[in-house]
Amino acid sequence: MKKYFFIVCMLFSSLIMIYPQDFHKIDLLSKQLMEKYHLPGIAIVGVKNGKIVYKLTSGKANEDYNLSDSSRIYIASNTKAFTGLALAKLAFEKKINFSDPVSKYIPSSYFPKNIEIDKITVRQLMQHTHGLSNDPMVFRTAYSGEYPSDLKELLKFTVYRLDSLSTEFHYSNLGYLLGGIIIEQVTGKNWREYITDNILKKIGMINSTTHMDFCSEEETLPFKYNSNEHLSSRKSENTLHAAGGIYSTLDDMGKWLSLYTYNSPVVIGSKLLKLYLQDRIKVDKSMGPFSMDEYGNGWISGSLMGNKLFFHFGSFYGYESMMSFQPGKNDGVFVFVNEINGGQRIASMITAYFYLIMSNDTNADSKIKMFTQFIDPLYKEGNVERKIFTFENSEKLTGEYYSPEYGNLIVDKNTSGYTFRIGKLESTAYAGEKENEMIIEWTPGIKEHLFITDYNGQTKLVYGDFGEFLKK
Repeated sequence: MKKYFFIVCMLFSSLIMIYPQDFHKIDLLSKQLMEKYHLPGIAIVGVKNGKIVYKLTSGKANEDYNLSDSSRIYIASNTKAFTGLALAKLAFEKKINFSDPVSKYIPSSYFPKNIEIDKITVRQLMQHTHGLSNDPMVFRTAYSGEYPSDLKELLKFTVYRLDSLSTEFHYSNLGYLLGGIIIEQVTGKNWREYITDNILKKIGMINSTTHMDFCSEEETLPFKYNSNEHLSSRKSENTLHAAGGIYSTLDDMGKWLSLYTYNSPVVIGSKLLKLYLQDRIKVDKSMGPFSMDEYGNGWISGSLMGNKLFFHFGSFYGYESMMSFQPGKNDGVFVFVNEINGGQRIASMITAYFYLIMSNDTNADSKIKMFTQFIDPLYKEGNVERKIFTFENSEKLTGEYYSPEYGNLIVDKNTSGYTFRIGKLESTAYAGEKENEMIIEWTPGIKEHLFITDYNGQTKLVYGDFGEFLKK
């Protein structure tokens, strides 16, 4: 009996040693941040040794509903880690090889003749060292949602990011969009089906999805500082893609991070997990207190305040999140903030605070004060005067335009000026500083410049760095 009592006491004391943290401090910090920056909502889930040890939902998910355990959160570019795992799984099963050229899986005939796709490997796609650029594919899959059913048709617009083939690290969606195409070429399933069947369901992430297949009351929407209406950057079915196309929940993200904080991963398998996490390229960059040493398969490998850290950001105009785990300490955290101004940096601040609390750092409060110098300037409101764009010949400007790269653009005239629409995007035109210059804001605060001109008797719209639209 005494022996049994001793064992129980030892177990109880070990739990106290493992989880002595004052999690209410994270509650308090979150509340302070929400009040100071008028944040719509914050959601946090923390894990330790493969189990959820902390969870918080505070504020609103959308105009009518508060954040909750059932809220569907768009994780944006954190999706890349899932696509990376899908390809690592195929490599582990010998169905692909990371050292193979992309042309083994996507025929070179889809690319321009000058693109040496046979010299670019699958590994380089997953490490952002492929040297390619394809703005039409990135824009249409993530923003407008207007693209052909066979995404490979857009590969003809691929160019070198620099003048020629380069292996310099450059973060973009393109490598993971190509990775999604490879998944379909090899398995016969598109990236949505394959990731759902082979990763989400296998891990038990039953409330995570690659579709907009949930009720609106569960949808977490993006907001801007001091606004009660959600942003027009709200996602749609056609803007979910292999580089940023998963909605998840706090519990499911806890299950995802549990894979990396448990000593003996069973669901995925330790050998596959090792292959997946070790395939990285040196980067040597930094973001505030976070060092970005290496990148591979949708994870940044670096450090935070001297401690080894794997992490990644998800950011899409008000869908701001950060997922991370400390491999040496078996803890991890996912933080989401649905506010565009400083949401990403606030998510980083809470992430750092979580790890300081987990390590019982008595100086946690003073150490995170550094973040405010990077956050405060983002909330200084300025009075920006905008004039509605006017044009005498409305018949000349209004109508339907077309670009081979970007698809259809429609210009309408109404009582408030001219409205521009491309796919799911819509914006009023504001006057620019130059003659016949229009400012379009598909998302408030993100300016795009268009100019109206003539081309062989046709009206032409020159769209910043994107290209040209000819009137039909």
